[in-house]
Formats: sequence, structure tokens, C-alpha cells
Amino acid sequence: MFKGKRLIAGMAVGLLGLAVLTGCSKGDSADKVLRIATPSLGDSELPVWEAAKASYEAAHEGWTVEFIQQDDDLYSTVGLPTLLNGKNSPDAYFEWAGARLDQRVAEGFAADISTDIESSGLKDLFNDGAFAGYDSGGKLSMIPRARDVTNVLWYNVDMFAKNGVTPPKTWDELNTVCAKFKSLKINCFVQGNKDLWTVGNWGGHIISRVAGEALYAETLQKKKPMNGPEFIKGLTVLSDLAKNGYVNESVNSIADNEAASLFFQGKAAFHPIGSWLVGTQQDQAPDFKMDFINLPAITDGAGDQDSIMAVFTGYIVNAKSSKKTEVLDFFKELYSPENAKKIADSGTVLLVKSLAGGTLDPLTAKINALLDGAKVVVAPPDTGFELPVADALNAAQAEVIGGKSTPQAALDAAQEKVAALK
Repeated sequence: MFKGKRLIAGMAVGLLGLAVLTGCSKGDSADKVLRIATPSLGDSELPVWEAAKASYEAAHEGWTVEFIQQDDDLYSTVGLPTLLNGKNSPDAYFEWAGARLDQRVAEGFAADISTDIESSGLKDLFNDGAFAGYDSGGKLSMIPRARDVTNVLWYNVDMFAKNGVTPPKTWDELNTVCAKFKSLKINCFVQGNKDLWTVGNWGGHIISRVAGEALYAETLQKKKPMNGPEFIKGLTVLSDLAKNGYVNESVNSIADNEAASLFFQGKAAFHPIGSWLVGTQQDQAPDFKMDFINLPAITDGAGDQDSIMAVFTGYIVNAKSSKKTEVLDFFKELYSPENAKKIADSGTVLLVKSLAGGTLDPLTAKINALLDGAKVVVAPPDTGFELPVADALNAAQAEVIGGKSTPQAALDAAQEKVAALK
């Protein structure tokens, strides 16, 4: 369920008071409390973790497991760094693979578990190849959780059927569909970009399709200017959706969960977001019928028009913790076949052997098929690249989709921010 990422300043006041703690702390880091930090687990998955906690505690006399949960957006920005630098820092914590993992390694907050995961027996639970992408500097530094597609276009199945609309395969078809919905006074897209990352993912995927994956990556690696013609062209594609009245006017003033609620209420035809929407829908609107398409092909785009945008997520053992063995033992319990099946039923398919060939929710199975069939995977700005660079691009996209700036002006400003980082 966990979504990606964001960079927001000035939110640290009272941060720890916003965390949800499950379990009772018994003192300093030498005690028998296993602390695991994570974004909100959700109503569907939390009971599985609670059951794993109970089993672990029963098998490990004197030990207590404590879950430190935070709002997703808070956790992924200032929440996690504050926890890591706090008095009782977590023994393990959720993170995204890629640039963020590398950052934790550089900061000294990520332990090398290359040999430990094998000796503990935890490695035996995973599929072949499950650890690819979870290393940093050649060392395994993360317990795998799941792969998430971070940008597809979810659509309201009943709304499409009622109005005789077929899901579009090309960008021209998408514009035709949006024009029809607009004529029916139905909002085409609903998105909540209050924290910048949602349009950042959506627009970043569009830009990669237009500019090409190599140029997209080189630009976000600061090897090419962000205000180059290819990025301007890509951002113009996003800008045109807003200029044509196809995006909710509240896009930059509401959060992603608010946009999801509006989508479930039938307030829009499309909602661009990641695969975790399956779990959200199961929790909040189990009778709502939805499906998804990948981003439609953009005419004359330099990128692979079947590319997907995806992230790998997992849990890092804190290098400053003395409880590496205990962390791995807990995840052996959590990732047991019985628990893995229950987590899959809640919308997240772990990368474990016990789920191979099993019966999955149809939407989850379709997401997995999209992941398995992808030849080109594009990283979101804020998990695949340096956060200040991602923030510059995401802010530019917010300006454009909100109608406050042109693509040229917004990317000129973004490039100034990036240049100042050197």
C-alpha cells in the first residue's frame, strides 16, 4: 500500500507526537524492544502485523515488538530522518530502494545483511531474483517487500460503461475521451498534489515518454539542463491537460487520499496513481469497480511507449542497532506463507516463494503482469534521484498543472534551483 516519497520543508515540530505506536517501549536501545518504523499499515494489513508480533513475542520470551507508524507523507519527508536521529531510533525501517537507500547507507543507517539474511533462513522465503535492486554498493542492504507501479491511470468502470467510453490506447484517444467527459460535465482527471509527489510521478512518466528514458535520467542526474527543449515539450503535454479543463482545479490544494476519495465517489473518470490504490479501495470502497491502463502512447515520443514507472520497497536494518538477528527473525515470522497470503489479500504481494502461482486479487494480478512484462522501468523523480533535484522538478510541475506558470518559465526556475545545488 505504501506510496512514494515527497520533499517538504519545515514540518519537524511535534513530529514524534504524530506517530502511532503499537507496543510499549521499555527504555534505551539495550532493552528487549524491537522498534520498526513504517508508513501507515492500513486497516487491512495492520492485523497481520499484530498477529506476527504476537507470535514473535510468544517465541521470544521478554521481547516486545513496537510499530512506529506515521502518515505516509510525513514519514517519507521529515518523519523518517527525525526518527533515525532520535533517542530511540528504530531497529528497522521502511524505505525505497535506489537513491534513498544509497543515502541511508552513506549516512550510516543501513546495515549490510548480505550474509545474515542467508544464515537466518529468511533468504529461503524469497523468490529467485527477489533481491535484485535491493543492494547498495554491491552489498544487500534491504529486506525486500514489494514492487509497486507508481503511475497508471485508474478509471471508473461503471462510468465508462454507462457513457459508452473505451479506455484509450494513445494520447490522442485520451484527449478525445476527456473531451467527451467534459461535454457531459464529468471531470476527466482527479488528482491530489498537495504534497507534490503525485503529479511529480504522473508528469515525470509523461516527460520520460516524450524526452526518452536516457535523457530523463541524465537530466535528473544533473548531467543535462532541466529546461531543455525535450523536458519543456514533455511538460507541455501535462500542461495541456490542465489548460483544456481536464484536471480538477483543486489539484494542488488537496492531498492524494482526498483525491482517491473523490474518485471512489464517482467525481472523476480517471485517477492517476500507483498500485497501492488496490489496498485503499479495498479498505474504503470495496464495492467500487475500477480498472487501470498504463500511460497511453504519446505520438512522436522519444521514449519507450510501453514503459512503466515503478519502485522497489523494503525494510532496512539500522546499522546503529544491535538487534539485527531479532529484526530478521521478526520478518521471518511476518513473511511466513500464512501471513504473506493475508498481506497479499490486503493488496500487497510480497516477493516470496509461497505466493508464486497463487490466486491473487484480479487487479493485483494484472499489476504484477504489467511489472513482469515491462522492458523499460522508469524511476520516479523522488525515489530514483536526489531529493532536491526531484523537488525542483515536482514544484515546476505543480506550477504548470495549477496554471500558475508556463512550462518554459517553470523549468527555468527549476534549473536555477538545480544549478544552485552544484
